[in-house]
Amino acid sequence: MPAGIYGDDSLFSVRETPWHGLGIILPKPPKTIDEAIKLAGLDWDVVQEPVHLSNGEPVEGYFVNMRSDTNKPLGIVSGRYTPVQNREAFSWLSGIFGSEMHFETAGSLMNGRRVWVLMKIPSWIEVGGDAIGQYAFVSNSHDGKSSVVTAMTPVRIVCSNTEGAALRLAKGVHAQRTYTLRHLGNMTQKIHEARQVMDVTINYYEQFKHVGDKLALAQVSDKQALNYVKSLLPEDGLGDRAVANRQESQQAILSIFKGKGQHPETVGNAPGTAWCLYNAAVEYADWFRDERKEGGRFQRSLDDPDGFKSKAFELALAKADLA
Repeated sequence: MPAGIYGDDSLFSVRETPWHGLGIILPKPPKTIDEAIKLAGLDWDVVQEPVHLSNGEPVEGYFVNMRSDTNKPLGIVSGRYTPVQNREAFSWLSGIFGSEMHFETAGSLMNGRRVWVLMKIPSWIEVGGDAIGQYAFVSNSHDGKSSVVTAMTPVRIVCSNTEGAALRLAKGVHAQRTYTLRHLGNMTQKIHEARQVMDVTINYYEQFKHVGDKLALAQVSDKQALNYVKSLLPEDGLGDRAVANRQESQQAILSIFKGKGQHPETVGNAPGTAWCLYNAAVEYADWFRDERKEGGRFQRSLDDPDGFKSKAFELALAKADLA
């Protein structure tokens, strides 16, 4: 199935939210957590059952996570694993944003093994002359393979590409926009800590605007752009076929940089700059990279799981002599 969406999955998006083009399209956004969870088909719980061998003998210290509505397994976990229910994982958003919640999309992947909610914060900033929307994102897993992730996710409105910059101040302070909670220990306390972290991430957007504006003033030559993509996607130590694939990817980013990508508007209001070059790499990451991976495009568009966008940003800073 496309984007890792299987028969027991469900999701919604508001109007023309562009990340997947699947699920129920709503004319207006849900305003409460309960409404969003119900419309997304996430109003079910995770229950744990003992694991048994084929002869009926119990396996000590292990449990299988089950969906309460379908009674189907989601994954086998150890006794140290603490389930985080969908409502619990998402409800901290209401404590931060109150009645200002504007949910854009929510749903599940891989029959409920992964769930997410994305809400738009009712404000935006301008970076490099381009409007950047501000979103809060929460994802959770029930298969024991990943943690609860909460993030503030900037989205460049003109082309719906999501930024994944790892911003650092000149003093070396890391601007935290992502908080990860392992399924261990007191999850209620951890979710409270996540609220405290995400409640102050406005600092991230202030830094993002400050640096992005400087990138938009740094002109990039064709030679500099080529060196950039070769640093972002190096060819060292690869076989002939892999090198050919890398070079194809490098040319794809350069083409987007020149305004010839799937979204020509990616060049935005600062063409030919380090800001434009970085956004070309982001578009490539969101729309073209590793398309064959299960759920890859959708998951990549919401965050930066392998750090590719962060690396692209750091290289853009270096190209503009801002690192």
